[in-house]
Amino acid sequence: INAEYGEFQTYQHYFIQINLSSVMGSKTSIMLRPEEIQTISDKTGFTTREIVRLYNRFACLDKTRSGSLRREDLQNIPEFSVNPLCGRVIEAFFWDSDEVNFMQFAILLSTFRPIRKATVTEFNNREGKIRFLFRLYDVDKDNRLSKEDFHEVLSGLVGGTVDPDEMEKVIMRAIDEAGADINTSGELFITYDQFKKTLDHVDVETRLSMPF
Repeated sequence: INAEYGEFQTYQHYFIQINLSSVMGSKTSIMLRPEEIQTISDKTGFTTREIVRLYNRFACLDKTRSGSLRREDLQNIPEFSVNPLCGRVIEAFFWDSDEVNFMQFAILLSTFRPIRKATVTEFNNREGKIRFLFRLYDVDKDNRLSKEDFHEVLSGLVGGTVDPDEMEKVIMRAIDEAGADINTSGELFITYDQFKKTLDHVDVETRLSMPF
């Protein structure tokens, strides 16, 4: 990945951490049953204390007491809503549905738990972190990244601080270096495997981790 694109990635990781920190805030006194905590711990690798903290925050966000969260529940967090990656992170939360229950909420956040050998899970590993990053860019959810996908995400990150022509050059270089394919309409796109390959020498495990 070229140097300019690497700078965009640095911005991106910084804003992801700010977004997730705002989701994590606050406290209440709601508790889970021991068997529920154990099941979630097995799936996510979170400790009991971390799970209780997550559940308390989930309950605070669940204003309707429905047992699930919708997009607007996250959009209403002040620190979250003003962040340039807010919309993309929210879409990653609600990738497969319009609601998430606490189990789904915990599993998604476990992607950002620092990787510990003793508690590596299906979701908390390098692959899971890269998959989340890919979804962050996949604006139209077609499982491939186009020039338009990159442009929308990077424009949100840097706003008007980068000249449009320079932005175009950065995007095209990134796509070219990833070994992009061409579809039947002659449009360039990057597959998940190609995207993953560009991150071979990037410390994704550290950059997409945050303390819980």
